[in-house]
Amino acid sequence: MDITIQMRSIDLLIKMLKKDTEGIPQYGYARQKNPYEIQPIAQPLPRCTPEEAGISSAVAEQLFRAVEKDVDTLGVHAMMLIRDGKVFAEGYWAPYRPNLPHMLYSASKSIVSTAIGFAYDEGLIDLDRRLDDIFTELPPSSNKWARLMTVRHLLTMSTGIRFNEIGSMLDRDWVKMFMESVPKFEPGTQFEYNSLNTYMLAAVLRRVTGQGLTEYLIPRLYEPLGITNYPWEACPMGTEKGGWGLSLCIEDLAKIAQLYLNKGEWNGRRLLSEEWIDMATSPQIATPNGEINQGYGFQIWMNANGVYQFNGAFGQYAVMFPHINAAAIIFSGSNQLFAKTSLMQALSSCLWSAADSPLPQYPEGYKRLKEYTSSLVFSPTPSRIGLGTDPDQFHRLCDTLDGREYRLGATNGSLFPQPLQSVHGCYSLGTDVVRFTRQDEDTLAVTFYEHYERNTLYVKRDGSLTDSRYGIREEDHLVSTRGVWMWDEDEICLTLFSSFIETPDTRIIEMRMIGENMEIIFDETPSAQNAAAMLLELVGMMDEKTIKRLVPAMKHVPGFNENTLNDMVKKHAAPRAFGRMIHTHD
Repeated sequence: MDITIQMRSIDLLIKMLKKDTEGIPQYGYARQKNPYEIQPIAQPLPRCTPEEAGISSAVAEQLFRAVEKDVDTLGVHAMMLIRDGKVFAEGYWAPYRPNLPHMLYSASKSIVSTAIGFAYDEGLIDLDRRLDDIFTELPPSSNKWARLMTVRHLLTMSTGIRFNEIGSMLDRDWVKMFMESVPKFEPGTQFEYNSLNTYMLAAVLRRVTGQGLTEYLIPRLYEPLGITNYPWEACPMGTEKGGWGLSLCIEDLAKIAQLYLNKGEWNGRRLLSEEWIDMATSPQIATPNGEINQGYGFQIWMNANGVYQFNGAFGQYAVMFPHINAAAIIFSGSNQLFAKTSLMQALSSCLWSAADSPLPQYPEGYKRLKEYTSSLVFSPTPSRIGLGTDPDQFHRLCDTLDGREYRLGATNGSLFPQPLQSVHGCYSLGTDVVRFTRQDEDTLAVTFYEHYERNTLYVKRDGSLTDSRYGIREEDHLVSTRGVWMWDEDEICLTLFSSFIETPDTRIIEMRMIGENMEIIFDETPSAQNAAAMLLELVGMMDEKTIKRLVPAMKHVPGFNENTLNDMVKKHAAPRAFGRMIHTHD
């Protein structure tokens, strides 16, 4: 059965990479995204100066500057530093904002572990209970290893099950698919990261409590901590996805981090047992082949010197330093895994400098820190050289483009970032027409027609950011856009940076017009190439042995070999299209 699933998964991957999205996912589309309400943070954490937290304002500023300097790698959107339950430094790179939930990706896993901890404390879950004893409606597996799988193995990513994130697009019943899959090794003997382990924890919780994750967590975690906005995507059967799909505001994730640092207490009230916190944040299994090789707890990664972290794709982190009762919470659109960045070194340089008692106040340093963090703007480097925000060129650009429409040749390029299309199973048919309209002296509207969908982005003369809504099917996304440009009589270049600010993703649209012709590139950050490569690596599709084993079974795909998937990732990462003007000034 597993070789069949892997073959079907590769077929699905090839279709996705080619943007042949009909029938993906195979159980059909279901809306995953509703509009979020921007509202004040309930029960905000107290604030203090860095000096009151035992850290120099100058050191905190150095951390923010280091992160900003590495924008094209780290892509940080927001960062909050806490110690002893107080926020001593925070920064939000415009257009990102503190009171809007942000996708956590796999940092969701640590919240699932927290829910399992509550159920453990209530005596509802035995960590060594076998899964086939929980899902008794399914026939027992004929594989002896599959019959050994327990809740503990799910928590420690040690089931060895082959059914993974890509396979989840093949069937609506993920529990059945998981239980029918065959482990690669005896459960509990090795670590192998697989988000469907966490999904099964969500399914276990629903089975033993009769409630989904969100319903279960509201009175136990969300209400006590004053967390009011917690959307979580669900599987086709209605259970939260568990391993991904949760969105939280950065301060709400900081509260959960502080709950862990408090060993499960909040405002003098015991919420979660110290026993659970100690188990969850201690190495339970070695991770020689993991993203971080210092070990794994219960859905929580271990670092050196007792540090541990919640870790999500594209740079969603809560990094806890229990020895100094401090944490760094970071939301990002990073192109690299945590272990491959300089982030841990930068955080350590700041937080390990903490004194045991408050430092003398440093008003000038604190003022400089506040001025710097209040002026942050997310500014990826344009790939095209020579673009800027010259106001005179903007007027000439508007004079030239106002009323023009360009019809594009066949393309799957869309405003909607490719990782979001894949995660939500919500695929664009591709852009077919681009229209320019001068709104006023300071604003150019750029409208993208994606067959049945129409969305407009706005470019300001001063290069500032403008919010708008992007709609696709039933989904609604908050987008903020700025532009850079270059105009001369023979050539116009316009690049748009459109950040989907509830997510890690920023779409980068590069347009070049010469005469009646247009060239357009649909790029993004994190790059689609890096995102696809990361997914393939996570599900073992970049493993040479796995691919070689599957090559003979993929004879129905012409020319399939060990390099096919990698080559396709590179080829289809940033769609390029060409268009011709079909309409000019009204």
